[in-house]
Amino acid sequence: MRPALVVGLGNPGTEYASTRHNVGTWCVRELARRHGAKFERHGRMDGTSVDLGGVALHLGRPRAYMNESGPPIAAELRRLKLPRTRLLVVYDEIDLPVGQVRIRLEGGHGGNNGMRSIIAAVGGTDFPRIRVGVDRPYDDGRPVRDPERVADWVLSRPSEAERRVLEEAVASVADAIELAALEGVELAMNRYNLR
Repeated sequence: MRPALVVGLGNPGTEYASTRHNVGTWCVRELARRHGAKFERHGRMDGTSVDLGGVALHLGRPRAYMNESGPPIAAELRRLKLPRTRLLVVYDEIDLPVGQVRIRLEGGHGGNNGMRSIIAAVGGTDFPRIRVGVDRPYDDGRPVRDPERVADWVLSRPSEAERRVLEEAVASVADAIELAALEGVELAMNRYNLR
């Protein structure tokens, strides 16, 4: 399974650009930067393409809030004439330590509203995804479960130390995406899930 469209989830607008919730968009931005590609608007998606040694890889960032990501992504799949199995979604994960990367071939939404929206819009769960850990807030060592405090956490900026760890993770995710596009998601999963 090799992805042809990689979408990074986040919220549009400069006020959200540096927040934990936008780690997915950082990853596609890094891929575009590596290959000198510029994003252009396609309906409700900012998109571009990169050439990986003769393999075309489309990159996208929805121009919609995280919980409304599905319709723009479904429209981009239709525009590119791609099945949902060729989609790879990158997003932040509060249930992983900061900077930890997890790649899966398919699965449910895991409580992520962006993934819930995508699954509903594309009509299935059989597409790969990469989760990047941003952790969650803690009270005296106990994980916070309160939805409002968790929302405030993901919509805030990471500390300088966390930002450095996340930037390393973003570079690893970009490497993993390139490997997945060239050699398959399974190989990327075997290599990068071990880190």
